[in-house]
Amino acid sequence: MRKYAFRKQTRGDFESRLKRLDPAFADGTGLRSKTDATQRRPGLSMLAGFGWFYVVILIANRKDQIRDSLSQGTLPADYHDMIIIGLGAVLAVSGVMLLLHLFRVLTGSGNKRSNSKGLLTGATAAFALIYTPPSVVDTAIGMLDSNSRSILMAAHSTVTSSVPGVDWNNVTLVSSLGK
Repeated sequence: MRKYAFRKQTRGDFESRLKRLDPAFADGTGLRSKTDATQRRPGLSMLAGFGWFYVVILIANRKDQIRDSLSQGTLPADYHDMIIIGLGAVLAVSGVMLLLHLFRVLTGSGNKRSNSKGLLTGATAAFALIYTPPSVVDTAIGMLDSNSRSILMAAHSTVTSSVPGVDWNNVTLVSSLGK
């Protein structure tokens, strides 16, 4: 039989064993330490930021068109002001959230900061897409070489042939309405 040295376990022994068994629990307070469990998804955040701010900018720029559309619809007039107020609240909350994400990028760290960077990048891309003058877009398309143009034309013909029943000559992008 082996002889073991028995001694009283100290607090240090207990904490070292606890660190080996469950490092998240061993922060000294007896509670689990707060770790950043956020997954890093900058690409998804960029797409979400782009979509979010594209809609927000369109709402902000088309307030009169939204009001005209509501007046032409069948929705009772009592609800028109509530819808406009709701859209205004969406714009206000979006502005606050934009500032919070900017604050997180400036002061934060880890995956939350990375996701906020992606969201702000997407928002910037939406802003740039909406406010880019058409002459710049036409110039950029004119600068493409013949291979790039042929790829764009092939993609265009594939889309037009794969969606039956749509008259593509009458299709207008939402962002080009009212300009």
